[in-house]
Amino acid sequence: MDHGFIPHGRDYSFLVESSIGKDPGRHQVQFTHVVELSYATAVADDVWARSWGEAFVDYQSWLDAGEPDGYVWGTCWSLAWPGIRAIEPSAKAAAWATRLGCPMYEAEIETDRFRINLVFHSLRSAKVSSETSTVSSVVIPLSSQGS
Repeated sequence: MDHGFIPHGRDYSFLVESSIGKDPGRHQVQFTHVVELSYATAVADDVWARSWGEAFVDYQSWLDAGEPDGYVWGTCWSLAWPGIRAIEPSAKAAAWATRLGCPMYEAEIETDRFRINLVFHSLRSAKVSSETSTVSSVVIPLSSQGS
């Protein structure tokens, strides 16, 4: 739903929404003591080219333009798939741990929109609301029954 550095600039936070699992809702996932972060697009080059215009950064403008083919940035959220994965072993985390004298870890978060790789010290999470309206309206749960 949202991501970025906390205002103090040390920690990086993701706001995620889930409608499944033990505790559905919006959760803040905070990576602390971020010493290295890289961001790359996950949108293919040809899709970028089709999605260049300003109509794609505002959902209503995209609708008004007749829903042209391309990536709609204006949804203002991205699907967290394939999601988060720990990088183990991590040469980058080991090098930072040696430099700082504290345990460090590496993770990658990948969505349909971006890939973020970060080296950090610890992870915190907290539920911030029970809101699930966004993900519930766009993600169709798979049936648990066999076909």
